Amino acid sequence: MDTDKQITEEINKLREEIRLLSEKKESDQGAGMIALIKYVTEERERTEKLLMTMAEKIRRMEGRQQLTVQEPVSSENAKKRGFEEIALSDTDRLIVEFVQTKGLACADDIREIMGYKGRNAACTRLKKLCNEGLLQRFQLGHKVYYRFDAGKATNTLIISPPQ
Repeated sequence: MDTDKQITEEINKLREEIRLLSEKKESDQGAGMIALIKYVTEERERTEKLLMTMAEKIRRMEGRQQLTVQEPVSSENAKKRGFEEIALSDTDRLIVEFVQTKGLACADDIREIMGYKGRNAACTRLKKLCNEGLLQRFQLGHKVYYRFDAGKATNTLIISPPQ
């Protein structure tokens, strides 16, 4: 929330500067316009620096991602490297990707995204993925949640049928 406070403070400062500029006499307005132009120029420079920093961070992240993405792992190559193969249907793959993205998911979440009428199918799929070691199960209150267990899945090769 610090950024919200900073933004609010910055907006209030700008409003005050505009109010002061509008109250000045016509002879002073030329100086006020120069000050306003200078301020806008400085603000643009700060924005450009921020964008450049963000672009550099994105480039570094893409570089790291390219380093981790290597050549496709074949079945023989995977067994040599110590991977355990798990064949997943497209539906199970989508569920795992959803849980990875969201962090935590329950059967109601899966029912909603998959369009199931009831919770039974979602519960069954989540339990199956938990038994295969891809998801970790835990209970909070009366609900059971699942999360992606990266520790168990590091030596797992997920195979999805061709589409």
